[in-house]
Amino acid sequence: MYRSMLYVPASSQRFIEKAATRGADAVILDLEDSVSPEEKLPARERLADSIRQVSSAGAAVLVRINRPLTLAVGDVQAAVRGGADGILITKSEGPEHIRLILEVAEEEESRTGRRDPLRAIAVIESPAAVLKAREIAFAHPRIMGMLAGGEDLATTLDAEASAETLRFPKLMIHMAAKAAGIASYGTLGTVADFADVDLIRALAEEARRHGFDGATCVHPSIVSILTDAFTPSAAAVEHAEGLLAAAEAARREGKGAATYKGKMIDEPVYERARRLLARASRLRKAQ
Repeated sequence: MYRSMLYVPASSQRFIEKAATRGADAVILDLEDSVSPEEKLPARERLADSIRQVSSAGAAVLVRINRPLTLAVGDVQAAVRGGADGILITKSEGPEHIRLILEVAEEEESRTGRRDPLRAIAVIESPAAVLKAREIAFAHPRIMGMLAGGEDLATTLDAEASAETLRFPKLMIHMAAKAAGIASYGTLGTVADFADVDLIRALAEEARRHGFDGATCVHPSIVSILTDAFTPSAAAVEHAEGLLAAAEAARREGKGAATYKGKMIDEPVYERARRLLARASRLRKAQ
């Protein structure tokens, strides 16, 4: 579960060296959009060293692979050999595409003797993929999450990349992820303007209210904002603990209903509080 994921060009040694110090839950070594065509293969050849550098501070390392299959296969193989925790499958078009990419990973793991399976986040960037989001979410047990590529999605829709235009397709992807029991990443708008800190904070907090688990960013100044927004606050944890205590006390007394701070505790309210505390516990253990 990644609250904050920082994109870093896999071709930039300077950015890679600093990535481990930025505090993100995961660093995404990008072989795709932020890398020029002539730098893609050299960046891939250095990927194992880059992964070792970034993982030195404890962050998970993901690799964003390219979309053309001729590049994607080599990217996946390099991610497996280099010890990446997972990959971002860009421009995911359907379950067949997902299974094909992960078949490459499985074959490379078998060939190299790697035992821990490479995981994947499916990135949805076209209207066709949005309409197949549920199938993609259930396509393979290695899919750990889903993410909308907002800028590309807006482009394929011939739309502006705004919260208004992206909200509906992003919620469709979010629902598909939650139906499959996997993580849902992103916000309901776009965080491309990393200088607008207040907007990004508002988008992240809104996304968490909707049940999103984390988001990506392209600038290290945003990492702490995302981490904070997707972490249960001390006040929320205290409220959940009090609510569960009140409900459990009522059960011990044989009461069929309970209240906490003047509000009725029914089963959905109890379950949300339980999940919040479980999330907070997992995050504490991961630190």
